[in-house]
Order: sequence, then structure tokens, then C-alpha cells
Amino acid sequence: MFRTQCPTVQNGRTNNLRRSSKRSAVVVGAALLSPFVAVSALAQTATLDKSISVTGQGSTFVSNFVEQCKADVKNAFGISVSYQPTGSGAGRAAYIAGTNDFGGSDVAFTAAELPKAKEKPFVYLPVAIGGIAVMYKVPGVTDIKMSGPTIARIFAGSIQKWNDDAIAKENSGVALPDQVIRVIVRSDSSGTSNVFSDYLSTVGKGGWKAGATSNFPPPAGNGIAQRGSDGVSNYVAGSQGEYSITYAETSFAEERKLSVVKVINASGNAVAPEPANITDAMSEAAVNDDGTLFLNFNAAGAKAYPISTTAYLIAPLTMDKAKGDVLRAFLTYSVGECQKKADKIGYAPLPAALVKLSLDAIAKINPGSAPVPVAGGAVSTATTTPAAGATTAPPTTAAASAAPATTKKAKTSKKAKKPAAKTTKKK
Repeated sequence: MFRTQCPTVQNGRTNNLRRSSKRSAVVVGAALLSPFVAVSALAQTATLDKSISVTGQGSTFVSNFVEQCKADVKNAFGISVSYQPTGSGAGRAAYIAGTNDFGGSDVAFTAAELPKAKEKPFVYLPVAIGGIAVMYKVPGVTDIKMSGPTIARIFAGSIQKWNDDAIAKENSGVALPDQVIRVIVRSDSSGTSNVFSDYLSTVGKGGWKAGATSNFPPPAGNGIAQRGSDGVSNYVAGSQGEYSITYAETSFAEERKLSVVKVINASGNAVAPEPANITDAMSEAAVNDDGTLFLNFNAAGAKAYPISTTAYLIAPLTMDKAKGDVLRAFLTYSVGECQKKADKIGYAPLPAALVKLSLDAIAKINPGSAPVPVAGGAVSTATTTPAAGATTAPPTTAAASAAPATTKKAKTSKKAKKPAAKTTKKK
């Protein structure tokens, strides 16, 4: 069991996360068994009101996964869920403002948000894990390897040419062009930016000095800011995107058929953001007292993809019963059956320990309510091609700290206690 503890927060995660999570962190990886067993055991008793719709917004990282899950529950139960990929900051803001039923964020609420958050207690539900891909478009070049320090210097602006010695040394035999690197970054407050900049700060060996930030600073001279994961991905994929580089969820790279950097991990291997490599990395994450994760960007696994992370859906502990049943059905499906489609749409399936963590959190919503129906064979096996695009949400930030969820017992993560393994608590 975790102690009930609300961690100290500063700029979105990083250092503060490290301080709190080293106490009672539990390794996520210990069991990578089928995550669907626990879900199928639920009794099918609650009746869902098909006239009710639940709304959410926030994280772009999780948006493609949510699109798949909400299409499935519509097919299976006839219930409607809407989600707008407005960015993690906007999602947290909308949650605390009460303009959505649930939020999505790649990072936990900040210290500035917690007072308002306490007015509307919630639970974090890890719902999707995936990689942040470093995507690029260089004519004639489709296989590039880079170390963390090299990536950090590119996004900081100290490396500005594709044929820079640092890149050339890591790509022997590759004909790199003498062209300026256009660095495309997010213009909006973004959990993806926070995780990516946290990674750069952790492994960059001084090449990145801006720390973990949700507002990513474009490098002077060759930086261009675009809104949302769609914005940065579309820029690189478009006719203007030659010789550009950006970061976004792997699913966006796959949708646009963009090349991705093979990132050199702590074992010295160059690995792509593939499902097995993401799961390998996330098995070395640890669970914090409030149910968020402490990421390990220096995971020791030979195939671990270093820039692996999770996204949370944020749900209130108390809500209208009928609407709560609809939301719980959607959330239960998302951490259960929908995980079987994760690797087909650019994500990786949740490890069993994270499924249990999320199920325990769902059980705290309207406690005592009847179990919700569980979708099985009635759900289409088709995967969706999510529509992208986002709208703007209120410029505030948001919400509350929830009672911590419990996870399956596992060994305490020694790596998570080391400052070098910059793990991040998603806030």
C-alpha cells in the first residue's frame, strides 16, 4: 500500500518528482502478464444510459488511443465519449474549470494548480504508454542514430547542421547533407514537451539547459513553433519540412510515414520507438504515492527505448451516478480490451501492474456503484484512423490530488532512486 502523500511540485515534474517518488516507489515491470484478466472478471450489472455523453480534453499524446477506445465503446455499448486533443496544460485547466468530465495529461498537476485541484478530488489513470519519437525529413536519409547529448544539442540550437561532426560520428557511412536543421517545437503548453525536455535535461550532459518545461523554447535562428502534435508533425511531413526535425508521439510519425531517429540507450544500443522497446523501458518505471509514474530515461534494458512515457486520464472521484457509470465503462474498456489494439496504433500495451493500478483508481469513482458492463466480442476488431486537430481551452491550470491507488507488490526500484536515472513523475 502507498502512503497518502501529495508530492511537492515545481515546474511540472522532474526534480520534484524524483524527490517524492524515491520513497515508496514500486517497480511497474515486475509482472508483464496479460493485463486483460482482471477486467474480464467484473460483473456485468450496471445499466448504461445511452443518452448521456461524457466529454474530455487534454493530452495529444493519448488522443489517438482515446479515439480508438471511444469508437469501440460506441460500437459495444452505444455510449458517446468526446475528446479534444488540446494539450496537457489545457486539459488540466479545463478539468479544474469544470468544463469537461475528465482530463488528459502527460504530467501531474503543478504546485500552483493544487489549491484549485483540491476542490475537485480526482484519480490519475495511466491509460496509454508509448514513445516520443524524434521525427525528421532528410531527402535520401532514412536511418539515423543519435545519442541523448546529440539530440539535446540539436534542440538547444548548438548543433545546426545535419553534417555536424557529432551527428556524423554516430552515423558512419551515412551521407549527411550540409543543410541547416529546422527545429520544429510545440507552441502550446504540452506534456509531451515536458517529458521530452526532461529527457534532454537528464541525458544531455549539459547540452540542454532549459530543464523540464511544458513550454518548449525554440532555438534561436533555426527554431519554428507549431501548435499541437498535429502541427509539428504536419510541418515536417509537408513540402516545407525538408531538413526539419521534431518530437511527437510515435503514432503521429506512423500516420505521416515520417522517419524516426534510433535513439542510443543506456546500454549503447540504437533503438526505435517500437512497442516491445517501449514496454521494456516502462518496466523500469516506478509508481509514486499518488498513482503517477516515475520515469527512467536511463533504463538498463538492452532494447529499452529511452524516451518512453505514459499519459493519464484524470477522473473525478464523485459525479452524477448515470454519467459516472458511462465514464467508468469507458475507462474500464480503455485499460482493458482496448489495450489489445495499442500496438496497432502507435502505442504499447500497459504492463499488468499498470492495468491493476488503473482499475484500482476506477474503483474509487463513485465508490459502491455497481460494476459496469465489460465489452468483449461485440467490439469491432478494426482500428481507427483518428481525426486530428485541437481547439483552445482556458489558459488556467488545474486540479486535485487523489487518494493513492495500490499496485501489485514488486521490488523497490533501485534505479528510480538514482538521480542519474531521471525519472519523472507525470504531473
